[in-house]
Amino acid sequence: MAICDECIKEIRDKMNRRYMYPFTNCTSCGPRYSIIKTLPYDRVNTSMSAFEMCPECRSEYESPDNRRFHAQINCCPDCGPRLILLDNKGRLIDSIHPIVTAKQLLHESKLIAIKGIGGYHLACNACDEKVIALLRKRKRRPDKPLAIMAASLEAAKLICKTTDKEEEILVNKQRPIVLLEKKFPELLPNNIAPGVNSLGIMLPYTPLHHLLFHEELQYLIMTSGNVSGMPICYKDEEALEKLKDIADFFLVHDREILTPIDDSVVRVIDEREMVSRNARGYSPSALQIGSDGKIIAVGAEQKSSLCLLHKGYAYSTQCMGNLDEMNAYEEYLQVMKRMKVLLAAETQIIAHDLHTGYLSTQWAINQPAERIPIQHHHAHMAACMAEHDLKRNSIGIIYDGTGMGTDGAIWGGEFLVGSKGKFSRAGHWKYVTLQGGDSAIKEPWKSAASYLYAMGINSEEFFNSVDIVDSINSLKVKVIQNAIKNNINCFKSSSIGRLFDCVFALVTKRMHITYDAQAAIELESIIDPDVTDFYPYSINEKEEKLVIGYEEIISGILRDIRDRKTASYISAKFHNTVCEATIDCVCKIRNRCGIDDIVLGGGVFENAYLLRNIKRGLKKHSFNIYHNMRTPTNDGGIAFGQVVVAAQMYGFRVL
Repeated sequence: MAICDECIKEIRDKMNRRYMYPFTNCTSCGPRYSIIKTLPYDRVNTSMSAFEMCPECRSEYESPDNRRFHAQINCCPDCGPRLILLDNKGRLIDSIHPIVTAKQLLHESKLIAIKGIGGYHLACNACDEKVIALLRKRKRRPDKPLAIMAASLEAAKLICKTTDKEEEILVNKQRPIVLLEKKFPELLPNNIAPGVNSLGIMLPYTPLHHLLFHEELQYLIMTSGNVSGMPICYKDEEALEKLKDIADFFLVHDREILTPIDDSVVRVIDEREMVSRNARGYSPSALQIGSDGKIIAVGAEQKSSLCLLHKGYAYSTQCMGNLDEMNAYEEYLQVMKRMKVLLAAETQIIAHDLHTGYLSTQWAINQPAERIPIQHHHAHMAACMAEHDLKRNSIGIIYDGTGMGTDGAIWGGEFLVGSKGKFSRAGHWKYVTLQGGDSAIKEPWKSAASYLYAMGINSEEFFNSVDIVDSINSLKVKVIQNAIKNNINCFKSSSIGRLFDCVFALVTKRMHITYDAQAAIELESIIDPDVTDFYPYSINEKEEKLVIGYEEIISGILRDIRDRKTASYISAKFHNTVCEATIDCVCKIRNRCGIDDIVLGGGVFENAYLLRNIKRGLKKHSFNIYHNMRTPTNDGGIAFGQVVVAAQMYGFRVL
């Protein structure tokens, strides 16, 4: 919980014994989950057991009229954790006034690794374009937006547009990163979040954060302390080793972090909070679904999380990143072990994804417990249905990048009909044969070449006509075409995420991306909001399923490219087409099944433009629309959905 107002007053009061003490806390604030060993929550069961309370702190702890009465992690400068400043070789720089020195170093545009309550942050002056560029170079993070910590709500409002709901979330006890619309012209350097129209903003949530700011330093980059592609560092030796080539200095304390946890990320759509990354302040979360079943769900490969069903509650862990990243799998197993200890939970059933290539699935397959495979998109659908307590059958519109289908193809543009326990596939976006496996995700031109080949268009000739091929080498295009022709390393996909990649490559002429969903995020950012046009599209029936075709859409985009239409115009028109086709398809499905409840799920619905406009269009047709809010709509919510499906399939009562 974020530091409370009373504790803030103390650390700023020169006459108070906790003046400038970075570990000040009380019963209303301070860390919990990241420092607890086991339940019950007593000091002896936390990493604060290493620090014996001084007489004054003990007196506060034992006084019923004191706000620190039974504050398990109560401490002060005489008895609590200490802070020191080191250089990147681990040599002591300052143990007397480390905060004052660190504040000055930040003002001088140095990079500092700061140990927080759930891991290390990499911090620097957010007003200095050069040091941000240096951070990106050292961290090997060329494009992905960096989070900003603003000194105050007033400072945040100078750089971003805010609504009442967004301001409410910024100052709440969880203090997540909130995705906010940028103000233009930008006050801060563009290289903080290049190519997007939003900034991730959070406010100080620990005493240390408050003490690092001053009048001339109102904004800090505060990004996860890791090398891109690795989990957040939380152990001191590990941080000093892995971050020494990124950070110039280390601000370190001696309170052990037992469970690493990153900052949560949320956004507000139509004045309603949507959790994007379930982590600090939000995790572990517990949703009552009713059941004495003992189930553990192991989630997906990307944005991995776990969910344990225990005594009627589904406990979801923090998001732990992608399991195929270095050291992420080990962290994942540690969190699983700790959650079982904290809950004293037994496992009778393991729910897992259909995809046998996922490390989570491979772990599940090798366990002696009973196992149940759950289709990826059904898990998305069930998570939303359980969150909103939907008992009737619903139509699920599930849009994402990747998920193994029951037919062995990669799904991702799905229309499902069913309950939390079972489903049927009522429709989908048309299959395309994609080439390249995981590499195609980072090289969207491969998706473009695959779609064009499927339409009988020579992609090399087209790329040449719009000045694309020079940036990728014409030989590579020929290789892809020949591989598709000979079915080498190819797979069928209905993923709308890959369609976004295709359009991104064609419209922006950028052939490579450096982070997950970059193509879709940047395509959304260039939308011209005044455009209401959309491309022609088709909906046909195949094997009793409705299939949305992409051919007319891409043909229209190609015409607009040749006619020199702007990228903003084409992006808007494409987004509008996805909305129109989706709404049209759902109306046709309702005509067959008579269902009015619509569930929206999958990572593509983090696209605010799509979410708002599809909701708006469906409401005009008198549908009841539901989407994830407390559980992530992306793969971070898959484990929760798996628990819900497994509980239903095994006959457990799900409220």
